[in-house]
Formats: sequence, C-alpha cells, structure tokens
Amino acid sequence: MGGFVSSDGHPIVTRKQLEDPEFLKAIQNVDEEDIKDRSKGDAFSKGVALLQGLWFTVQCVARVHQRLAVTQLEVATLAFAVVNTFIWLLWWDKPLNVQRPIVVGPLIQPDTETITLPVQLSHCTRFWGAIFGDYNYGHKYKPLSSVSVPSFWSVDKEPGFEAILLLGVGTLFGAIHCAAWNAVFPTDHEMWIWRTSSLVIIAVPCLSLLLSPLSISDRLGFAFGAIMLLGIAIYIAARLILIGLPFAELRSLPASAFADVNWSTYIPHI
Repeated sequence: MGGFVSSDGHPIVTRKQLEDPEFLKAIQNVDEEDIKDRSKGDAFSKGVALLQGLWFTVQCVARVHQRLAVTQLEVATLAFAVVNTFIWLLWWDKPLNVQRPIVVGPLIQPDTETITLPVQLSHCTRFWGAIFGDYNYGHKYKPLSSVSVPSFWSVDKEPGFEAILLLGVGTLFGAIHCAAWNAVFPTDHEMWIWRTSSLVIIAVPCLSLLLSPLSISDRLGFAFGAIMLLGIAIYIAARLILIGLPFAELRSLPASAFADVNWSTYIPHI
C-alpha cells in the first residue's frame, strides 16, 4: 500500500490525524520528489493514454460530421473514453502503483480493538460498501486499529462538490449512450432496449441525489433504502445490457460502418 503511515504503521487518514500539528508538519516536510519517486508512471505514459482517448473521441466526431455510421460499440467505448479523460485529469499528479508508504510523525496509541490484518473486511462487505456508497463500511473500519485502508474508504463528510461532480459525470456517461438514439439497430426491440437502458443510467444517479434528503428522516429512511436498492439493481442491469448489446449488434452493421473517415477534408495537403 502507499500513502502516509505513522511510526507504528497505522494509516494517517482520519481528519483528526491530518489536523494534528505534528502529523501536518511532518507531511508538509516530505519532499515532492520523494513522492514522485514512488510512482511507476510519468507525464509521458499518462499523456499517451490521454491522447489515445482524445484521438478516439475526435474520430467519432469526424464520423458523425461525415455522416458515417457510428456503431453502438463505438458509442459505448466513447462513453468510457470520456469518463477516463476526467479520471486521468483528476489523477494526473497521483502516484501510480505505490508499494511502500512514507513513514511520518510520532507513535500513536491504537484503539482498544485488537490490531487487525491488512484485509480486515470481507469481500462482500467491501463490495456492497462500494455499491451503496457507504465508503466507511457502516463505520466498521477503524483506521487506528488497522495497518491498511480499504480501496473505497474515505473520510466521512457531508456530500458537496464531489457528489455534484459524480452526478454530472454519471449523467454525461448516460447522455453519450443516448447519442445512438436514432442509430440503425438490427431489430426494433434492441433499439428500445438501448434507449430505455440509456435513460435508466441517466435517471438513477439523478434520482439518488434528489431523494438523498429522505435518508435523514427516520420515517422515510427505510423507503429511501428500498428505492435505492431497487434503483441500483435496475442500474446494474442497464449497464450490463449496454455492454452486451453492442456486441450483438455487430452481426448486422450498415455499410457505412466499414468506411473510413476522409481526413483530407480537415487536413491541408498537397
């Protein structure tokens, strides 16, 4: 694992630890080059991956401009390419594949619970924690009684800009799938399944944000949980459909899907 740990091996992730003057000063004194030295990816490798996604996006736009068919598989890939672009930009300075943490600060006293192994939560608990957004895993995870941090754990805080950003990206992901609304499908049934699934992956994230105030109420909390459980099940089904349907559509493609973009239309040449 990477990140910062105390002298006795506990992860420094809690708000109390980060606000502690000793830990804060120790972290601020860590040289930036020491952090970069732990990364297995540089600006060149990250830039190549980013350019690949951007180039694919340009190709799709050019095909639409020249009235060439864009297959559902290309549309689905474009949606992932756009989301990956956001991830690459947000994680540009994040070290890649760090194996050894940076030890900072003084010794800290562990919680009264027994020190646990690096993997202290079951796979099922971590899976449902990620699905339902309960990144604190029902407060079962105790940073000061562990020597690792679960993959999806985060400091408990009120939803703010991050929630809006996630909603925006999730909505954009679904909207890109809707770009194939009037595409040529082998059958009408597949067309309506695609349209319905595209609307579902737009509606479910928006619905979760709109209904989130209900989770505060004791009376409506159960209803909110039931609605979210149903919504997540439908969302997962829609996502699986939008992954499998493009491959089924390859059995019957329009002729223009096999035509290449005429780049000489945009690039001056002799």
